[in-house]
Amino acid sequence: MYTLGEIAEFIDAKLIGDANIKITSIASTVSAQNDQLTYVVNKRYKPDLIASQAGVVILNDNLLSDCPTNALVVDDVYLAFAKITHYFKKQVTHSTGVHSSAKTNNAKIADGCVIGENVVIGQNCIISTHSSIEDGVTIGDNVYLHPNVTILQGCSIGNNVVISPGAVIGSEGFGNARDQQNHWHAIAHLGNVVIGDNVTIGANTTIDRGTIEDTEIHDGVRIDNLVHIAHNVIVGKDTAIAANTGIAGSTILGKRCMIGGMVGIVGHLNICDDVIVNAKSTVDKDIKTPGMYTGIMPLMLHKQWQNVGLWLVKLDKITKYLNVKLKNLKDQ
Repeated sequence: MYTLGEIAEFIDAKLIGDANIKITSIASTVSAQNDQLTYVVNKRYKPDLIASQAGVVILNDNLLSDCPTNALVVDDVYLAFAKITHYFKKQVTHSTGVHSSAKTNNAKIADGCVIGENVVIGQNCIISTHSSIEDGVTIGDNVYLHPNVTILQGCSIGNNVVISPGAVIGSEGFGNARDQQNHWHAIAHLGNVVIGDNVTIGANTTIDRGTIEDTEIHDGVRIDNLVHIAHNVIVGKDTAIAANTGIAGSTILGKRCMIGGMVGIVGHLNICDDVIVNAKSTVDKDIKTPGMYTGIMPLMLHKQWQNVGLWLVKLDKITKYLNVKLKNLKDQ
């Protein structure tokens, strides 16, 4: 917990408001309460800012007049946010064996496992050798963790879940902000990973924790080996994702989707229910209609790709035009 005065010092911000107000945590602009901090990067989020109940907002001068609460004014909002996240990140106890506060409910825990503080494990669970479960993790009933599984602090695993060897749940997301010297500043990810019931997760798959909100894997999802799911992604019920697929941050996949192997899905997309994406495809825009999609092109300079893409979407019109021309020539 920090006062606004302290936070302003941490990020070198101009404080507009009461320096003595105490802030307990960070939240999204929409969900933040009067004891929480949030941030707004640009005018795209102006409606959320105006309606926000946050105790304080990090923003720049051009949004200050729209701020209904205390403000921390900075030149680079994203960089300031990156810096302040580290002050609110919970520290993990580095113990060996099973922590005395853990509730294991007679789970079968193999040699070499580490179970952190305040972990809760349900009935009939198997925790295989050299697996690590950090502080505050909750695990449901009938969960099977294969060897060398890592579940980091605060994550939640549902019932009847199988996690294969080497999988990592709740790893730090890939979020960074640059300063004026082009040096990177990592963002501490404060959300968790929430996994539903009847989920299977393949070997060496990585699911990153959310930045502020949680990464969510809903009931019945099937995830293959070597899949990377980035921060804040939501995977809908009964979706299946094949090996070597990467899903970038804040993308939402609908229910009953099937994602082929080596698919790349860029961030901040919405993919509707009942979508099939064929192997090696790149998804770079929202998918609003159920169906089967393919998008495979060879590597080329980006400018060349833009030209190719422009012509590809016009091919049907060009074909119709040429057919009309040919028909006219034949009729002459």
